[in-house]
Amino acid sequence: MFARLLCIAAVLLSLSGMPAHADILSGDDVRVMAPAADDLVAAGHSVAVDAPVDGDVVAAGLELRITAPVSGDALLAGFSLSVKGPVAGDLAAAAFELSLHSDIAGDVLLTGVEVNLRPEARVAGDLTIRGSDLSVAGQVDGDAVLRGDHVSVQGRIAGDLEVTASRLELKPGTQILGDLRHTGPMPVAVPEGVIIAGTVQYHPDVVLDGGPTFLGTTGKAVALFLLGVGVLWLLPGPVTRAADGIRRHPLRHFLLGAALLLLSPPLLALLMVSVVGIPLGLLLLVLWLFCLPLGLAVAGFGLALGLRRGPPRPGAEAGMLIRHYALTVVVLVLLSLLPLAGWAVLAIAAALGLGALADTLVRGRRGGLAVG
Repeated sequence: MFARLLCIAAVLLSLSGMPAHADILSGDDVRVMAPAADDLVAAGHSVAVDAPVDGDVVAAGLELRITAPVSGDALLAGFSLSVKGPVAGDLAAAAFELSLHSDIAGDVLLTGVEVNLRPEARVAGDLTIRGSDLSVAGQVDGDAVLRGDHVSVQGRIAGDLEVTASRLELKPGTQILGDLRHTGPMPVAVPEGVIIAGTVQYHPDVVLDGGPTFLGTTGKAVALFLLGVGVLWLLPGPVTRAADGIRRHPLRHFLLGAALLLLSPPLLALLMVSVVGIPLGLLLLVLWLFCLPLGLAVAGFGLALGLRRGPPRPGAEAGMLIRHYALTVVVLVLLSLLPLAGWAVLAIAAALGLGALADTLVRGRRGGLAVG
């Protein structure tokens, strides 16, 4: 379904770097005000595409909005993401808050905590959404697959609708021209004003199968990539120095990271024995859980630095590092699909990254790579 989009993304993020005709933008506040004649790659704290793009768009930012037409495919990741410009190809996006207001000529894959398909939105192909709070009020010309905690539907689905949710709500005005397949704790109520042309099939089960899925794998990759970009933006010096240190002292950093990961849980348990230590212990527990993906992100940057060819080019180091990091994220996520061996590799990588970052922060070294 997304073969063309993924092939384009793989080319854009390949070892050889971006194609010569692509526009690469990065910084704290990135805003595209002039039309882009070719593919566009943008990353920053705030990214806004307010001018047409005659090609594909790959963008990541804490605040990301697309308000102008995109003639190709779009691969987007952010904390707050809004798509108001039409996309002539496929759309794949992940964000904490995600809203789609425009027409998409191809297929759509969305992952987020809160995902909204607005009434003015139209998906010409198939729609797949996974998250927590999902709302579909627009039009889908193909099939729709929705997985979440609370799913609300008020739009028009021309094909089949498959929903796995703890609570499914069909609002008046909903039109499902195909079949409705619902998996949840109780059958969905079909109020007046809801049209279902096909059959209604109910399965009383909310447990998703534990096997890997394309949607789940893509969500992990986007989440790890977004985490790495955010940490790099917040702590560019420590992260790049830690990544460079992985290659210089891998054994020392692995042992330090493994010690932090293995010794922290029993220490936290001892701390939470006392009433006074419970709040601090809970806070440290949250930080410890965050250390696992953080270590993977730093290890990914370490691998990304190893992919660099030749001396650093002034002004291009940040873009190169992010592109190579995206490639290493894909490799790490694919490794996680391997039984046992994949998780062992990820554990080693997390320990390496965490140990290198801890060593860098404690030593307070200065210098290292300059990331714009």
